Amino acid sequence: MSRRTRATISAAALLSVISAVPLAGAVTSAAAAAPAWPSYESSVCGAPAHGYASCHAVQLLSPAQHWAPGPWAHRSEGFGPVGSSARSGQVPTPPGSGYYPIDIQNAYGLTATASAMSPGSSAPTVAIVDAYDDPNAASDLSAFRASMSGAKDPNTGLMNPVLPPLCSASVTSECVNFTKVNELGGTSYPSPNTGWSEEISLDLDTVSGVCPDCNIVLVEASTSSLSDLATAVGEAEKFSPAVVTNSYGGGETSSETAFNSTYSATSTTAITAAAGDGGYGVEYPAAAPNVTAVGGTSLTYTGTGPGVTWQPQSVWDDSGSGCSAVETMPSWQADPSVYSSSGCDGRQVADISAVADPETGYAAYDSFHESGWLVFGGTSLSTQVIGAAYAVASTAGHLATSPQAFYVDAGTSSTGPTPGLAPVTSGSNGSCGSYLCNAASSLSSGYNGPGGLGTPTGVSAFLSTASSSGGSSGGTTPPSTMTVTVTTGSLSGHRGSYSVPITVTATSSSSGAGVAGAGVALSVHQGSACSGTVAASGSFTTGSNGQVALTFHTGTATTWCVAAAVTATGYSPANGQAVFST
Repeated sequence: MSRRTRATISAAALLSVISAVPLAGAVTSAAAAAPAWPSYESSVCGAPAHGYASCHAVQLLSPAQHWAPGPWAHRSEGFGPVGSSARSGQVPTPPGSGYYPIDIQNAYGLTATASAMSPGSSAPTVAIVDAYDDPNAASDLSAFRASMSGAKDPNTGLMNPVLPPLCSASVTSECVNFTKVNELGGTSYPSPNTGWSEEISLDLDTVSGVCPDCNIVLVEASTSSLSDLATAVGEAEKFSPAVVTNSYGGGETSSETAFNSTYSATSTTAITAAAGDGGYGVEYPAAAPNVTAVGGTSLTYTGTGPGVTWQPQSVWDDSGSGCSAVETMPSWQADPSVYSSSGCDGRQVADISAVADPETGYAAYDSFHESGWLVFGGTSLSTQVIGAAYAVASTAGHLATSPQAFYVDAGTSSTGPTPGLAPVTSGSNGSCGSYLCNAASSLSSGYNGPGGLGTPTGVSAFLSTASSSGGSSGGTTPPSTMTVTVTTGSLSGHRGSYSVPITVTATSSSSGAGVAGAGVALSVHQGSACSGTVAASGSFTTGSNGQVALTFHTGTATTWCVAAAVTATGYSPANGQAVFST
């Protein structure tokens, strides 16, 4: 589709600004300047002050004229404009523009896994962190879910799944639990804010659409300061969610590293953060080392109904990306087989991406000083899509919560840089002259800043390994013994950090049985004996086999040993070892 013409600074002026600053340093010391939005788009929160964050929802105004992701032979058929709201107690009529829940599920290969889920107390929880209060959060969320449940998108012709209602009291298998708290866990909410209420509506509705059976926690920070937002993230983590989502960001500061321990994935909880809506430039918390930084794309289609075909996604030209001036590059982002040389020694943003272009945006419902149905884009949208995808994936296997997991298998698949991700290979968000702002495949070996390692094609990229069933009866009764074989691949390194791919194959004593859900703890030791100093360690959940790349500093040693200890209830494992040299 054709891109819009934007009233903004000239390309020559932009290039002069960028080229005046070294690539690896101050070029991203603050977020990119706010773009000059066209008359039919509006950033709902505005630019943040120093030490504060802005939400990254972008509203598409007049969507009946400007929402254009697909064919429009039916546009004149009058499906109704976005903007109609419901009277009190009534279910609003579904909108005529904006993607529906089923569209996002379908586009990212999440439909089958999401439809196999069930609501209730055992369903995964998504914790959403925002600033200020949306007084209508619960009622608007209920209206969205009631309207969208089973509704057919008049544009794509796809039919939404059932969206269970919110629980009115105790959580049952027929409803979804919604909890709203302040940054300290209480119910004395902060001051309301119109812009952030739009953000909250977008966040709640996106998560509801991608993961209809997920329970949702909304944590409202007292203000949009990075300090208050970090406090809210800490509170969100107390709910043991599959993911904590953060659709906001602000310019980098030298003090941001103090929040890194809060913005950090745990073994059970992923953390997502928006890359920003200002084009080329890095924001925090997306730059935090253990946060999944989410960039933005344009999502288009052809055909309708069963004939819908999702087109290869391109970079949304306002998505944030680049090289952090504060956070150092994680070792797992320094593999030369994945990245071309750019002069960047900092954390690279983004890791992964999804739809963010307002012109291919998502329909959400907001009645707080708003008219009801609205269409939104921005990396707020993509961040919630990826966050909800983590939650959906958590029902299919063991979550790989750290962004490092996306990079472990980068370059091992012929279909993309990481199995389960489709690379984004077109579009740009600036004039940096490298893959940090350009998605052209000729500038990178699979990674680029705006698109990261790609967009989801199912849930496999979010799991530590693919699931495996064992035994003729499906593996419900594990065999008594198994054999573990360890092999290592070729050593590779970059700037003093080296990695070796380690493959663990676990086979059971029962004919044809794999090892389902076994935990594999890996340790790398200096010397040929698997004892003494542990130079690196890692863990993953494997089916019949799995692969993990461990990064370590070689020092003066030339011989290494890797030990794989496999633990699984009901098994008597024979743990494996392998020796390799630098």
